[in-house]
Amino acid sequence: MESFSTQIKNIFSKSKTDRVYVLGKGSSLGKIAKSRLEDGVVININDSERYYAGDIALVHSLWAYQSIKDNGFKAGCYISDKQMPESINSLQVPYSPDTYETTESYLFSAHGDELFISDFLFLSAIRLGVVMAKELNKKLDIYFLGFDFGSDSNTTLIQDFSGHSQQFRDAVLRTQEDTFIRIKSYIEAEVPSINLIHVGRKPYSDISIGLFNQGNFIDFVEHKSNNELYLSVKDKILAGIPMIVAELTNNHIGDEKRLRTMIRMAKDEGADIIKVQRRDVNTFYSEAELMRPYISPFGNTLGHYRRAVELTDDLFKVLIDECRKNEIFWFTSVLDKNSYDYILQYNLPLIKLPSTISNHRNYLKHVAETFDGDIVVSTGFTDKEYEDFVLNQFTSNNRLLYLLQCTSSYPAPPDACNIAVIRHYSEIRHERFPNIIPGYSSHDVGALASQMAISAGALMIEKHVKLGNLDWVHFDSVALDISKGELKSFIEEVRKAAVICGEKEKKIHIKEHHKYVPNKMNN
Repeated sequence: MESFSTQIKNIFSKSKTDRVYVLGKGSSLGKIAKSRLEDGVVININDSERYYAGDIALVHSLWAYQSIKDNGFKAGCYISDKQMPESINSLQVPYSPDTYETTESYLFSAHGDELFISDFLFLSAIRLGVVMAKELNKKLDIYFLGFDFGSDSNTTLIQDFSGHSQQFRDAVLRTQEDTFIRIKSYIEAEVPSINLIHVGRKPYSDISIGLFNQGNFIDFVEHKSNNELYLSVKDKILAGIPMIVAELTNNHIGDEKRLRTMIRMAKDEGADIIKVQRRDVNTFYSEAELMRPYISPFGNTLGHYRRAVELTDDLFKVLIDECRKNEIFWFTSVLDKNSYDYILQYNLPLIKLPSTISNHRNYLKHVAETFDGDIVVSTGFTDKEYEDFVLNQFTSNNRLLYLLQCTSSYPAPPDACNIAVIRHYSEIRHERFPNIIPGYSSHDVGALASQMAISAGALMIEKHVKLGNLDWVHFDSVALDISKGELKSFIEEVRKAAVICGEKEKKIHIKEHHKYVPNKMNN
């Protein structure tokens, strides 16, 4: 049998990339396109070979061994602390138990170049990655797929043969997840020989499953510019396809990782556009308002809160970078002139003037006169007079004017949604202003009002999103929690409404048929 060093070199000689794919057993693994695994080296954890047999399998538990045996030993090579059958290409290595005291330095230093099997096999996979990188004298990108760290029926792809209770599995998985997060952070700072990349929809994920399947690996593809992405969005809208805007408001709370996660997850859940907000806190609010009591983790005044959660120069760079990587268009609400002047540096093809500033007429006129791009206007807390003002100010050139029906109530009750206004905007579009795009800014609960908005002609649906509950964040109560898949469900329902609406032209549909075929002789 070849030495393991030789086997590693042979395995990588057949690989088209320096990517390593480590396969867990979470249900997200089932969403991974198997064809994407063919260009790298695949490491199976336990019996994940039942989904896709890789080049190397790491095995520790007897139940996993039995499952693999029943499956017919499909992986190319097995590494285990147990002795495998002589007919199987395998390497027996020492067992190193995981303990609470196990530290990163122990994991990556004390063992030298030795391979070992631990209770948490993803640690063994990381260790193997470090050894392989050193053996090959190159940096490896190690992607973790199917590591959902959940054990219920909705999050486990392959049947669990361990015999452990659900309660025990949940406790183990929570501990594993905590360990994974800690080790991932350590590697980013201290282990230059490998990149550890989590694929999924966790807060610490680096790339979504959707982008992984598209081949959009981190920093390895040329991405479209924000303006190019908007042209694609615009073309779809003009073709009658409704676009969904994920409104982040300030739910990123000024945190880079949280902002990246929200962008990535919103795209993965089906959003077409990301929207943020920009306000100059010091001039938008009076000094008295900034001193008003407001309890948040950042202090006890509104000023403390607002200054902490606004996007800084650095966070705008993060926003641009993450939207570029995920190929999703972004734009922003601009609430004051200082913010408008600031945002011009980004050459945005679209900005929004929200309901909040509908009485700031001089500022709105200034934007109408100086901005060359398309504009979104929400009409919450306004009436016919504001509609006339907007139509007069923003339809004088060839721009698109997205006119969004909105009810400034959080949440908006059903009798306040006034979806019929969207039908009115559609009539204005067809009768007077063809560049108007009707839409709906949803502050209601559920998807029904947005579905009805689609039937009334809405081509842009805006919905607030959040990442978990933060009761001290404005509008958190009406936001959809992307960590629970609420945005995905909402978008699916809205898309369903668009399908049901169909086309305006009356014609015989291909799916139509008569229950009884008439007798041609009697016609």
